[in-house]
Amino acid sequence: MRYPLMIATFVALACSSATAPVPAAGGADAGSPTGNGLDGGGPLAGGPTNIPATGIGLIPATADGWRALAPRAVSAPSISVGNGADGYVLNASGGGAANVYGGWTTHIAGLQGGSYYRFSGRARAVNIASIRESVTILLRWRGSFGDEELPDYVWSFEKQQDGSVLFDRTLQAPAGTSAVDVELVLQWTPDGQVSFDKLSFASAAAPPGRKVRVASIYYRPSGTRSGLDSVQQAGHYAEQVAATNHPDVMVLGELLNSIGAPGTFDANAETVPGPSTDFMAGIARANHVNLVFGMVERAGDMLFNTAVLIDRSGNIAGKYHKVQLPITDASAGLMPGDSVPVFDTDFGKVALLICQDIWFPEPAREAALKGAELLLVPIWGGKTALVHARAVENGIYLAASGYDYASEVVNPIGSVLASVIIDAGPRVAVADIDLSQRFREQWLGDWRDIANKERRSEPYQYRLP
Repeated sequence: MRYPLMIATFVALACSSATAPVPAAGGADAGSPTGNGLDGGGPLAGGPTNIPATGIGLIPATADGWRALAPRAVSAPSISVGNGADGYVLNASGGGAANVYGGWTTHIAGLQGGSYYRFSGRARAVNIASIRESVTILLRWRGSFGDEELPDYVWSFEKQQDGSVLFDRTLQAPAGTSAVDVELVLQWTPDGQVSFDKLSFASAAAPPGRKVRVASIYYRPSGTRSGLDSVQQAGHYAEQVAATNHPDVMVLGELLNSIGAPGTFDANAETVPGPSTDFMAGIARANHVNLVFGMVERAGDMLFNTAVLIDRSGNIAGKYHKVQLPITDASAGLMPGDSVPVFDTDFGKVALLICQDIWFPEPAREAALKGAELLLVPIWGGKTALVHARAVENGIYLAASGYDYASEVVNPIGSVLASVIIDAGPRVAVADIDLSQRFREQWLGDWRDIANKERRSEPYQYRLP
């Protein structure tokens, strides 16, 4: 099946002291080697990549190098050019049209396939509920290929204290690329207004790799004296894994201070911090490894099915309360969580999900939309197809540690990088992943980009009565 080209929009609304007529289509050649980027392609403070650009900025030096973009006259935005402290400003507004789609475009020639290029720019938005959904920056690569090469989005941005947002991304041009069309789009927001300035497109160094070694442990305690004993048995095996494989992060199973031990959830529940987290913190600290495990947590008079993240220094970096409780948890007195937090680690952003969370699309979707790059999942058992679907639909890595589920590491297109055999004794699935790796597919593009940029939320308002 062939997919239509995907549009990406970059939005900025900046105050302008003067306006000028919209330049005619086919203005100055944006690919001229004499054109200089407005900001020289330097790093933007607080930007998503902070990778210095090199070479000559190729964005037009004046607004004459841009032309109006609108696939249909009836949905064309109102556009104008202004002057700001940092140079020209490209404005677009919805003009009351619910189906507004369009903005500005420029053509940049003289590119080399396989080389890296960095786009950066600033945007200000007014009357726009979701910048992600209504403001798009698109790079349409041109060269010795047809529409099988899908465009790239510049979709991630950093909010600034003055209300503006900064877009910044370094991308590799597909093989055969000779030019690019940069598109700045306002879409589907009748009262929205946007402005773009400080635009830059320049050759850049390849971004550094972000290698992470992940260990998903299969260890099922049984016949232990207590919940803490179960944690300690699993922890001792985790120590062996850490000493042998030197992972950056390890994930162990769900309800580790209850499985295999006598007593109820109430009897085995512990506070966080408490004896189990203290024990695991010692392992993390001694082996300089990030560690995730599941437990029954007591918080006041409530019990939670909890996953805890401990950093390399033995500090509790975060915890997560299972949101999607099965009847076995609920009827035993456990309380569901009410949010899906994302945690910063020394290698990237992670989210913790637990078992039945993975059976539903919402928890993983929430984590991905908040920027998670890796899902760490203590899981008792479940359907493999659903676990893999959560990775694929969000374009995200996933590592699961199971009991009745084979511990595994899965990449963003659903390929299993490492797995173990169930009920064959303690095992570990170890995989080296690169969080900077992209997975572009012909006719489709990069699904992580699509899942983040093209996903809509406003139409889905139904709530169970």
